[in-house]
Amino acid sequence: MQQYMIGNLGKVLYGKNENTRCKMASTTKIMSSIVITENIKDLNEKVKISSKAAGIGGSRLGLHTNDEISVKDLLYGLMLCSRK
Repeated sequence: MQQYMIGNLGKVLYGKNENTRCKMASTTKIMSSIVITENIKDLNEKVKISSKAAGIGGSRLGLHTNDEISVKDLLYGLMLCSRK
């Protein structure tokens, strides 16, 4: 989805796939990481993984209930490439 605007006129000079629906996964991951980094005081803070969080599939981190991991490592895991 690309658009090239002409200055501040608000006119589109060129558009490519601008009406194509895209999956929100990458945008969601980026927004989640921004919200976390803006609200956490210490990236080395440890968090405990709940059974609900451990039961969600699709993670490459292989987290289990009661595992403890730093916010920094969780952010790193969040930004890993999604499986295809």
